[in-house]
Amino acid sequence: MQIMDIEAFRARYPAWLEATRPLLEAKNWKDSFKTYPFVVNEDCPWTPLARPLAQCRVAMLTTAGLYVPGDQPPFRAEDCEGDWTFRELPVDAAPERLAIAHDHFDHTRAEEDRNCVYPLDRLRELADEGFIGALAATHYAISGYCTRPDRVVEHSAPQIAAHALQTGVDVLLHIPV
Repeated sequence: MQIMDIEAFRARYPAWLEATRPLLEAKNWKDSFKTYPFVVNEDCPWTPLARPLAQCRVAMLTTAGLYVPGDQPPFRAEDCEGDWTFRELPVDAAPERLAIAHDHFDHTRAEEDRNCVYPLDRLRELADEGFIGALAATHYAISGYCTRPDRVVEHSAPQIAAHALQTGVDVLLHIPV
């Protein structure tokens, strides 16, 4: 199953970037994305759970650009094309210790309560209540600002999925920001 037509996107992207780079560099997001070659997903893979959620190990994927300062490099928020890489967030890293390297959203609420963009405390409560089986030892973060979905599809997403599967994750909860 093909999630996106990568070649069609790649054919349109260079002209968009060349024409739009001055707007991107000026941080004029509204006008920058009026002509962006958005990817349209015609189909979505669906895999039903093999067992009840109360028996599943759950991990999160946040697009808030979170990282562990001192242990990981921040996302390249200043790059006009964004950053397509990901960071692994250990479950024992206190959410308030995580920094945000994503300049394309208002951080006010996230600074007040990381659960807005990384609901680790809420998932712990669900695990304690038996609603979910367990929390994964590792969660994941990407920057929600990335103009290169082809790189996410070819690199970051498969690496995240492979690591999650290797560590026994049954459910990966996407937290869009």
